[in-house]
Amino acid sequence: MELAYETYGDPAKPAILLQHGFLSCNGQWLLNRETLGADYYLVMVELWGHGNSPTPTDTTHYTVDTYCRQFEAIRAALNIPRWHLIGQSYGVGIVLNYAIKFPQVCSSLVATNSKSAFGQQSASQSKRHYPQNQENFDARKLPYHPIHARRFPAHVKHAMVTSADAMSAEAIILGGKLGAILNCTDRVGELSVPLLIANGQYEKSFQTDLAVLQQRYPRLRVENLAGGHSVNIEAADAFNQVVLEFLTSN
Repeated sequence: MELAYETYGDPAKPAILLQHGFLSCNGQWLLNRETLGADYYLVMVELWGHGNSPTPTDTTHYTVDTYCRQFEAIRAALNIPRWHLIGQSYGVGIVLNYAIKFPQVCSSLVATNSKSAFGQQSASQSKRHYPQNQENFDARKLPYHPIHARRFPAHVKHAMVTSADAMSAEAIILGGKLGAILNCTDRVGELSVPLLIANGQYEKSFQTDLAVLQQRYPRLRVENLAGGHSVNIEAADAFNQVVLEFLTSN
């Protein structure tokens, strides 16, 4: 069983692995792919049960190690020697761990707001953000379902909502169990590749988490942008600009 992925741009150019977040899909990158894809070869991967990826019933698929092996298989299939990484929300914890495990094939890492990766909360508290069973299950009641997005262009929101609505309860529950243990604040210091956090300042709850992270890692590079949780959508032009500047320097 393999993760679905899409490519965009010239395979001869430097590559970027883009990993979206929970209840999202490759529609996450609709406002970024043209600009980023002009200079880079984009490889946009979809999480288990999201977009066009299958939904494994075996829980062993829903681990960071399995995602890392899948990324390596995709990289080998596309004959990519090294690539940059961009993680959005839930995807941050996955690609950050991948960069630690396979530093020799990673050039840099861009992370957006991610409470699952950087939140100052315990695993038991994190579980409250994800459904634990199918009883009275309604994905649209989850606070991170894209139906609640207020600053998305209409075509982007339509693509995201359509994809999220198509997800099975099983995919959401199994994926949520991994999300509850994705925190990797303690592992940031293990990174050997440059890290940039593109911070959507409108997400107030994340600003507290980020402040703690910056206090712990004073050299952490942060770019504050006029957007919220999905800053790459809500402040797409600014996001594209800071990402290109960062990647060019690395």
